[in-house]
Amino acid sequence: MDVPLFVPVRNSGCANALRVFRTPGGARTAVAFTSPVRLALVLGADQPWIQLCEPALRSLVNDIGIRDLVIDPQTAAATQPTPHAA
Repeated sequence: MDVPLFVPVRNSGCANALRVFRTPGGARTAVAFTSPVRLALVLGADQPWIQLCEPALRSLVNDIGIRDLVIDPQTAAATQPTPHAA
């Protein structure tokens, strides 16, 4: 059984969209956390999230060309949000 991950999302009006980040080197990456507490410590208590297993998350981001996944970054400086279209 796959362990659930807590994945940050943003509200895009009628649906939630995965938040995509950049590594310090500039590569686009997905970010996930092993608990909602870890997510809140890094991104804030108001950060919305969804639960996904790792294969489902990788499948979603693979479709947009993202191969990297950072699990439990210790600080927001480890990844930076990418700008999104309004």
